[in-house]
Formats: sequence, structure tokens, C-alpha cells
Amino acid sequence: MIDRLKDLWAHRELLFNMTRKELKVKYKRSVLGFLWSFVTPLIMLAVFSLVFSILAKNTSMDWFVVYLMSGLFPWLFFVNSLTQSVGSVVGNPGLVKKVYFPREVLPLGAIGANIFHFVMQMLILMVFLLIIGWHFSVYVLYLPLVMLLEIVFTTGLALFIAAANVSLRDVQHFTEVATMAWFWLTPIIYTIGVVMDKLGGAFKLYLCNPMTNIVQLYQYVIYNPRYYAPLSYVKGPKQQPAVVYLSFWGIVGTIVLSVLLLVFGYYYFITKERGFAEQI
Repeated sequence: MIDRLKDLWAHRELLFNMTRKELKVKYKRSVLGFLWSFVTPLIMLAVFSLVFSILAKNTSMDWFVVYLMSGLFPWLFFVNSLTQSVGSVVGNPGLVKKVYFPREVLPLGAIGANIFHFVMQMLILMVFLLIIGWHFSVYVLYLPLVMLLEIVFTTGLALFIAAANVSLRDVQHFTEVATMAWFWLTPIIYTIGVVMDKLGGAFKLYLCNPMTNIVQLYQYVIYNPRYYAPLSYVKGPKQQPAVVYLSFWGIVGTIVLSVLLLVFGYYYFITKERGFAEQI
């Protein structure tokens, strides 16, 4: 695997060009081009701010749109990276069959393009928060580390499903369905306190979802909630539902899982690569 990483580094220019190609294809024949990377999150923030300023008037949460976007933008990066990576190998039969290069460049190029969009979205969100005078906490400095954690987790899973999809094309269709269900199992449009109330003792099972922990980290460092349950949750008649739930072992477990998934996903990809040309 070390030799393969050296080979990938030697082809880093190809990886950069593949990422640039993904971006160009997305904005082909577009008047605004790359400006859509800025316009899209701006429109989303404007629309959701308007909607939730009306719908969320009776909630105890301030600026629910900030809570929503702090989880939605990371989720969009995650799901777009998976859906674009899963078909990246089978979608390029000419390259795979005729030209030698590290095949992982194909899914990594799709992820790289989505990282670009993700960074632009987060920059727009930060500017929006500065404009509205948001109550930043010192924990916002951990945002790059949280983004890195999600990128590691996403890359490992993307490499695995991209390789698996070559021999079993159902993986691509399953990914679309699974991410749809996965979205509703992740606290993005609802708070973790709602799940605590409903699941009770089964709440620990809900926390096995790694994206729950990742999204909660984003919500904690960006939204900086008043109602935070670090280790336990005790329901009381006057207690506000927790907005974020974080535990030390939950964070450590997510980090370990993400690293192991990256190693396993990459190893699985390079072991299956030999048969790509025959199976496509």
C-alpha cells in the first residue's frame, strides 16, 4: 500500500486535472460558471432564512437556519461525494481499459471537486454568520479538523463503493436509496433532544451512526448551542431539549472508525483494481 501511495503522489497532477475536469463538466455551458459555487449556498441561506423566520417563530431555538445549515452543508458534501464516486470507475471505460494510471484517481477526483464546493459553502456560511453578528465560540477554530474528519470518512466509504460497484452494479442504486434513508437518521432538520425523548434506552443505538457524531460536531462548533448534553440526558419538566449531544468516546470512536474505513476502503480498491478492465 505504501508503494501505491507513492504512485498516487507521482500522479498528483493527474488527480488535480481530474478534479478540475469534474468542476468544468458540472459548469459546462453555464454563464456564471464557478460563480455558482457561491450563488447556490447564498440562495439556500436566503430561502431557508426567510422560511424559518416564519415557521420557527414559536421555537426556543435562535436562528434555526444556522443550526440547519451547519448540518446540511456537510451532509450535501457527503452524499454528493458518494453518489458521484460510486459510478466513477464504470463511467470511464475508455480510460480504465486503455491507459495506465492509479484508478483511485477517478473517485478521488469526484471527491476533490466536492471538497471545493464544500469549502465555498462553508465560507459563505461564515460570512453570513459575521453579517448577522453570530455568537461565535472558540470551538469554531476546530472547524477545519471536523471537515478533515468528514473527508477521511467520506473518502474511505467512496473508495469502497466505487470498487464494489464495478462487479455489482446494484451498489450504485443502493447508495442512492441508502443515503436518502441515512439523511433522516441523522439530526439535521431535527434536534438530538427529540431523539432522546422518543428512543429512551435505544438512544445509544442511534449514536452508532457515524454521521450523527460528525454532524453534531459541526453543529457544536458552528451553532454553539445553549442546550448541550455532553455525557447524559435527564429529562425534566422545565428542561429544554438538548440541541447537541457529544461524548468523548463517541468522538474517539468516530475518528478511529474513519481512519480504519479509509485504510480498508483504499486496500479494497487496490485489490479489486486488477479486474476492473475485464468487468467494465
